[in-house]
Amino acid sequence: MSTAILPETPSESSSNADLDGFAIQPRPYQHRIIRRALAAFGCDETESVPAHGGVGQVGSKPTSVLIESPTGSGKTVMGLAIAAVMQRTLGIRVGWVAMRRNLLAQAQAENVRREFGLDMHLISMFDKDPPDVDLLVIDEAQHDAATSMANLHGQIQPRWTLGLSATPYRTDRIKLCFENVIRDAGIAHLIADGFLSAYHHYTIEEYSPQTLADLLIDEPERWGKSLVFFHKQTQCDEMKVRLDQAGIRSDVVTAKTNRDRQLADFSEGRTDVLINMAILTEGFDCPALKTVFCRPSGQGTTIQMAGRVLRKCENEPIKQVVQCRHTRHPMMRTAIPAEQYLWTEYGWRSIAGNRQLDAMAMAARKRVAKANVSLPKLIAAHRPRRRMHRLGR
Repeated sequence: MSTAILPETPSESSSNADLDGFAIQPRPYQHRIIRRALAAFGCDETESVPAHGGVGQVGSKPTSVLIESPTGSGKTVMGLAIAAVMQRTLGIRVGWVAMRRNLLAQAQAENVRREFGLDMHLISMFDKDPPDVDLLVIDEAQHDAATSMANLHGQIQPRWTLGLSATPYRTDRIKLCFENVIRDAGIAHLIADGFLSAYHHYTIEEYSPQTLADLLIDEPERWGKSLVFFHKQTQCDEMKVRLDQAGIRSDVVTAKTNRDRQLADFSEGRTDVLINMAILTEGFDCPALKTVFCRPSGQGTTIQMAGRVLRKCENEPIKQVVQCRHTRHPMMRTAIPAEQYLWTEYGWRSIAGNRQLDAMAMAARKRVAKANVSLPKLIAAHRPRRRMHRLGR
C-alpha cells in the first residue's frame, strides 16, 4: 500500500469539523493538521458513518494516517482533538496506546486539562487482552517495538488508525502501513514563530564522559538541568561516577531501571542530570530541561535528542544544545541557533562577532553597489572592449 503526503488544500479552512469548545492553543499549524487528518478520514463530510463496524463506508478514504510533527509541537493535543471530533461526530470507541505508562498518563491529563471530554481506553502496547475500539491512536508511532505494535493492532483490528510521530527520519520498521502522512511546520519554522524555544549551540572538541563531566562540574549554573546521551552503557556509568564524586546529583536511565521514578526525581528537582544511551529520545517531556548533550549521530537521532530540550519554558527562555565537532549532523543544519559558542584553550568563544562583521560587510557592499562611480577619462578610454561571441549555428 503506497504512502502519500497529504497536500494542503484550499478547502481546509472551510472544513465542517467543529473545533469549537476545545481549549486548544491558537496555533495555526495545529488547526491545519487537525483538519487535514479529519478530512483524510472523511470526518469533514456531512454523511453519517455508522460506528462499531456498521455497514456504512466512507468511499475510498484512507483508514490510517500518520502525523509527523516535532517534539513540543503538541502532537498529543492534536491527536486528542481529532479523536474527540470523530467520537462526537460518529459516536466511535477510541483507544490510546503507548509503550509507557507516563505517556498514557500525560494523554489523559491533557484530555482533562483541555476539556476535550474524550472517552478513551488507555492501552499498553503490551496489553494481552486489549479492548475493541474503532479508532486506535498510537502515541510515539516511531518506536522500535514494531512487532509488539503490529501484534496489538492485529488483535484490535480498528477501523481507523492515527499515528503520532516526532521523527521524520524513522526507519520504517514499524509494521503498520500508514496510507497517508501529514507534515506541516518543521523545527526551524516553529522556533521562528515562537512555538519552540530558541537555543544556543555549543561545539566541543571531544565527546567523552570525562569531557562532559568536567564541563558540568566546572560550570553547573551554565548548564542547569541536563540530559546526556552516550553510545555505550560503560560511558553512562563512568559519567555518573565522575558526577557523584563532585557532588552533582545524577542518574542513569536504562530499560531496567525505574524510569517513572527517575523522571519524577528529575522533574521535581531531586536529580540534576539524566544520563542514558537512547531510551530518552522519546517519551520524555520536561520543559525545565535547559541543556542536552547530543552524542555524535546522524540526522534522525540528532533531531530526536535535541528535540527534548526545545519545549518552551518561562524560566528557561534560551535552551542549549552541546555537540562534538565530529558529529555527522550538527543541529545548526536543522535550525539556526540564536548564538553559537566554540570551545577553545581559553574557554568558550562566541562567534557572534563574526556575524556582526558579516552584517557590516554586507551593508558596506550594498552602499558601494548603490553609489554612482565614474572612471577618470584616461582610464575609461583604455578600458578593454567587451567582445561579443556569436554562437555558431
